[in-house]
Amino acid sequence: MSWRWLNASIAGTSHADGGIPCQDDCLVDVISGTSGEVLIAITSDGAGSAAHAEDGSALACESLYRAVADWAATGGPIDDLTREEVEAWVLCLRTAIEQRANETDASVRDFACTLVAAIVSEHVAAFLQIGDGAIVVGKDDVCEVVFWPDTGEYANMTFFTTDDDWQKHVLFEIRNAQFDDIALMTDGLQRLALHYDSRTPHVPFFAPMFGALQKAAAGFAVDFEPALVSFLGSAAVNERTDDDKTLVLATRRAAEEAHGDR
Repeated sequence: MSWRWLNASIAGTSHADGGIPCQDDCLVDVISGTSGEVLIAITSDGAGSAAHAEDGSALACESLYRAVADWAATGGPIDDLTREEVEAWVLCLRTAIEQRANETDASVRDFACTLVAAIVSEHVAAFLQIGDGAIVVGKDDVCEVVFWPDTGEYANMTFFTTDDDWQKHVLFEIRNAQFDDIALMTDGLQRLALHYDSRTPHVPFFAPMFGALQKAAAGFAVDFEPALVSFLGSAAVNERTDDDKTLVLATRRAAEEAHGDR
């Protein structure tokens, strides 16, 4: 296994002060697929106005992961993925939410959530997004934002997997490139991690974290998790945002590779 990864979701101060649980969720795994090693990284942000927002984001991550893992184990290479197949994954997610809504006598809208996902093999990656949040990819110390957060026409507005017109808001792209570093985030970190004027990543936000992660052993960097949680809950971050915060980081560079000793 070549990937090193780290992920965490924590409640924002506005939720913590009100006794509301974190409504973000995330999931990261590396599996063996028909095209080799595949990184699957997913984040979801439950709508603050949704009664079961935290369940919606958890269901989104779990359902999409199962669909992607099943496909990666039996399907073709990532660069053969079609929009129709990706929309079928979202339909599975929506079906899981509909079933949970029926079981709890709730509406589908009560589970409203965004979706951000990256599926990465050795030389190709697929990206999927509905709503806000962002994916940042890097290669050779150059990084970019895959999709700009989809916030719609008005401030504080976004789109959700549960929307009736969800298909209009599916952002999907395949890139034939070997990315070294991947980051996913929910909207709570957008203003800290992205430059809105140039629509580029704020490199000083990511560089120290990727640098630390490159020193970890392959797999989930459990020893670094407390530091990430502490950072997400720090005063410096909370002064900029009171929202829930999720960050996923993954790299396949070891520390010596990052310094050019290949």
